[in-house]
Amino acid sequence: MKGALILIFLWFTGVPCGIASEIPKHPNPGDSVSYYLDQAQNYVYDDFTRAILFLNKADSLAEISGNTDEQSRVAHSYGLAYYVKGDYGPSLQYFLKASDLYRKQGNIVGMAKGLIGQGLIQQGIDRHSEAIHLFREAIEAYKDAGQYAGSNPAYLDIAISEIELKEYGNARKNLERAISLSREVGRKDVEHMSLNKLGELSYLEGDAETSVAYHNMVLFDNTEPTSWEKSFAHAGLAQALGKQKNFGLAREHGLIAMDYAEKTHSLWDLERNSKILAEVYFEMDSVDKAYEYLKLNQEYKDSLYSQEKLREVNLMQLESKESENRRLLAEKEAAERRLFINHVITFLLVLLTLFLILLLILFQRKKKQEKIFHKELEEKNRTILEQNQLITDRNTELDNINRSKDRFFSILSHDLKSPIGSIQQLLEMMKSGDFTPEEQSELLDEMLKQISGTSFMLHNLLFWAGSQLEGNKGKPKDIELSAEVEKVLRAHYWPAKQKNISIIHQVLPGMDKIRADRDQLSVILHNLISNAIKFTVEGKTIHISYEDKGLFLQLSVKDEGIGMSQEKINEIKSMGVRMLPEKGTKMETGTGLGLLLVKEFLRSNQAQLDVVSTSGKGSEFLVSFLKATPANN
Repeated sequence: MKGALILIFLWFTGVPCGIASEIPKHPNPGDSVSYYLDQAQNYVYDDFTRAILFLNKADSLAEISGNTDEQSRVAHSYGLAYYVKGDYGPSLQYFLKASDLYRKQGNIVGMAKGLIGQGLIQQGIDRHSEAIHLFREAIEAYKDAGQYAGSNPAYLDIAISEIELKEYGNARKNLERAISLSREVGRKDVEHMSLNKLGELSYLEGDAETSVAYHNMVLFDNTEPTSWEKSFAHAGLAQALGKQKNFGLAREHGLIAMDYAEKTHSLWDLERNSKILAEVYFEMDSVDKAYEYLKLNQEYKDSLYSQEKLREVNLMQLESKESENRRLLAEKEAAERRLFINHVITFLLVLLTLFLILLLILFQRKKKQEKIFHKELEEKNRTILEQNQLITDRNTELDNINRSKDRFFSILSHDLKSPIGSIQQLLEMMKSGDFTPEEQSELLDEMLKQISGTSFMLHNLLFWAGSQLEGNKGKPKDIELSAEVEKVLRAHYWPAKQKNISIIHQVLPGMDKIRADRDQLSVILHNLISNAIKFTVEGKTIHISYEDKGLFLQLSVKDEGIGMSQEKINEIKSMGVRMLPEKGTKMETGTGLGLLLVKEFLRSNQAQLDVVSTSGKGSEFLVSFLKATPANN
């Protein structure tokens, strides 16, 4: 289902789904925002990096021109690019920005597009009821703009959510309506996807024969479907034919579906298609092939790990926006009430003034009462302002507590994943029963080292998290850096051994102590060593050494890994920037949180970071810690 969402959004925005031609060497003489947006749309589904380059150029021109319409189109295109990539966080932010800009212009069709963009994010994180509500709002917006037929993708989106909610009857009606409107406006892409979804719906209802017919309607249509549409249709045929026990033909269509999914680089479709093929091979009693595709399916699921983690982030962002909209609506209503009251008061005061002018002598007492009334009103206004400020301060405190809580859970997830996974692997090796008692004894020794290191790391994490939740700052102490490094190395002993990586730890004789918070230092060292292991090539060496730099003691963590570009180095050294996660040399995954924490704790401990790297040869992280005072040393 998630793979379908990407193409649906492409259909809605009019983005071509085929592979784009090469970038022209010479740009349009007009060098316009529209030109670069068109170029970005050509690459948005095939080459994210190229699409972003074109969008950056369009964004620069839009900012220079100050044209709100161009700015809204650029924001909407950014949202699309990140959505296709599967990065829901920035995608949502750009969709919301575009929606706000369209709203300010009074662009009803643009607002409808923004609603569908937000609905697709909701749908992508399985909030289908909320998504359906947004899609229906978009349909109403198209009606208001006099472009009802243009809402055909919204009916398809509603049907997809209804299938997930098992509301099959309603889904079928909306798919048929989407097909009818698509034919009216000539949208073959939406028609193909609607037929594919009808095939899926028939399969779910147990009618394999009808499912085959719908998918064949897509494949044999006079208008050739896109590679993605072919992938979906062949995968659907593999499922339906498997249900009919025609496993040979099911396997053939499953393999074709995999080929098309690989062309479109869609992880969601690769994960789905590999699962279907594994099921087909299992039914054919081809256990080896079934296992091969199950293993491949698991690899694709692992690749989607960061996307699943982002679901929580995206949900919090959506709920925050919904809460903000409700708050803004309430403030607007309150402001309108205050404005009405002020108008009434102003009118009464004018009448009162005229009345006082006519009866000045007789109503001197009345004027005094009016002054008293104004004074009381001002006092009440001051009281209201003070109460509003108090509420604002309390909300700020609550936000800080929530951020500390979120950081606590993110750190636990980030730092415990690798050592716990290593312990699990050791247990699975022992459970296999293929080892001698001597080998089992060695494995137990390995496990004890790993558990000891992990326990030490967990202790530091919990201690740090507790201090953060209580609002405490770091507590600098005089620390022997090399001893702390040794403790952290024990926690990462097994991941290094799995990759046959040697770690050489060279300690300077008579080395000075440093001044730092012990728990924050532990987080810094864990992330530096974990990343060095992650990006070091199997069988290579990591060198850890020290150098006296006067007021500072410099720690060097140098790996023989894949290296990085100068652009990536600049990104690492930029304070407060969370990096996009990258895979290690053995496809290890991450969240991008580790180096952000390192930079934050380096700043709080007055430490400095430098990075030296050569692509393909390795990287060296240089961290300079402030030495302890001579009296304490």
